[in-house]
Amino acid sequence: MKQSSYWLVLLPLAPGAHGLPGWPMGGTIVAGNAVQFDRGSWEANLAHPNATGNNSITGFDVSTPWPSTQIDGWHLVVNVTGDIPDSEAMNPSNATGKTFTGTSIFLQAPENLRTTFSYENAIDETTWKICVVVIPNAPQENATAAENGTCSIMSSQCVTDLQQAYADKFARNQDCYGTPPSTPSSCGNAINTGNFNVQQLPLDSISGKEVFVTASEPHSPSDGKALDDATAKVWPVLTIWGWNGRANVSDAPSPTVQLSCISAREVEPGSGTPDSAGSRYCGSAVAALVVACVVTYALV
Repeated sequence: MKQSSYWLVLLPLAPGAHGLPGWPMGGTIVAGNAVQFDRGSWEANLAHPNATGNNSITGFDVSTPWPSTQIDGWHLVVNVTGDIPDSEAMNPSNATGKTFTGTSIFLQAPENLRTTFSYENAIDETTWKICVVVIPNAPQENATAAENGTCSIMSSQCVTDLQQAYADKFARNQDCYGTPPSTPSSCGNAINTGNFNVQQLPLDSISGKEVFVTASEPHSPSDGKALDDATAKVWPVLTIWGWNGRANVSDAPSPTVQLSCISAREVEPGSGTPDSAGSRYCGSAVAALVVACVVTYALV
């Protein structure tokens, strides 16, 4: 898949402010040709993906004061959709009949936490911060290697040093934006943190809003290479679980940083269609069905 060089940090925005055109209120890293779409059109297409991936990760109970306890039920989810018409972009008058292949990544909380943070007072009172770092330039391997969430595409020492670098960079109650930490020497040339995409996640996004979106170069609808490349891509994602100023704690504790890899592995071999109809609904517009999706994956 053709990769462009980019890195983007979106800051939390004031009410009524906009990040990139058509994506109100911030909260999503918009990269590649995804900038050509508004959120509504994007989500309508990505809600019915050609390929999906869903990895369980251990998170924290962010409904109770920091530092809380670790809990299961968190998920990293990726959706890939091919043949998104350029006529659905924000400038349809420029349509040429080409299509895009889109990728969306989500961090989804257990159902009880999604309910909790659907209320503004819970967001206003939380002592937690959650930051997500999407690594766009990692070396690639067979996508099945990401099924258990491990990132064997990087050495164990690189993973350890990378997690520590982000724990040090965004320690205490420091918000997760600004200059990324330097690339650890143990990672060699495998990655470049200057290209990482960092987002401090609004907690209402854990109910199913995208953390990261990107799209391929425009291509012919009959050209399946972009879809093949997107479904084969492994995305390493760092999740930073830390505290904000309302926690009233000392400066000593560091956030917990976890690295997990995700890929859109659930694709019918040779067809570009999902293995099951159930997997088509792990997406932007219907995050409430994530439990059903998890059951689907558990049976695969």
